[in-house]
Amino acid sequence: MPISAIPASLSYADADARLGGALSAVFEGAGASPGYAEVLFFDGDLTLDGDFLDAINELRGGDVELIVVTGNLTVNGPIALYDDRPGLYVGGHTEAETLEGGEAEIYIHDGAFTHLVYGWYNHGSLRTGIVDTPWVIDYDHAMDVYAPGGRWVNNYDDDDDDADFAVGDSIVEAFVPEVVDAEDRRLDVDEFLDRLRAGLPVLRPGALDGGRVGA
Repeated sequence: MPISAIPASLSYADADARLGGALSAVFEGAGASPGYAEVLFFDGDLTLDGDFLDAINELRGGDVELIVVTGNLTVNGPIALYDDRPGLYVGGHTEAETLEGGEAEIYIHDGAFTHLVYGWYNHGSLRTGIVDTPWVIDYDHAMDVYAPGGRWVNNYDDDDDDADFAVGDSIVEAFVPEVVDAEDRRLDVDEFLDRLRAGLPVLRPGALDGGRVGA
């Protein structure tokens, strides 16, 4: 497993102090009771093979509450954090196949994601600087994502004038049937991602080919 930075186990307060208060500035769990008892702290650049969380668990050998990378994070695979722990903070540039968030708190600066950025459900948060990715999918998530070249999909409801595609007719008419849940009339994100990985088209011929400027 390639790894550049050597991890240290720090308290949240110590990690926050080493970053000049950057953690408490961005996470909801900031202040006297941050909710993170222990931080896995990588001071420098970090490179990992495969699934990000699997690689961290192999490296750490136990539960991790918050992962901090002060430099750049490069992952040869997906970053998918659906449980509330661990959270993730990256101070530099992040590159991975995907960035997927559920109940975890995620904050990165700029980045590049081969297939998509996806925020699922409304218990966590996903915040980024400028990222390069073809797709941003929002399922009722606390997202603050800026992807100038990406297409934005509201996969939760159709009340979003800023989205390129929204649940209902917009998604059904624009996307190939293999990636659409016919009953709920929204994207099946697993099937959608499988087709992207296989290099297969996800849009029907002639579908809207615009991009959302920001989020």
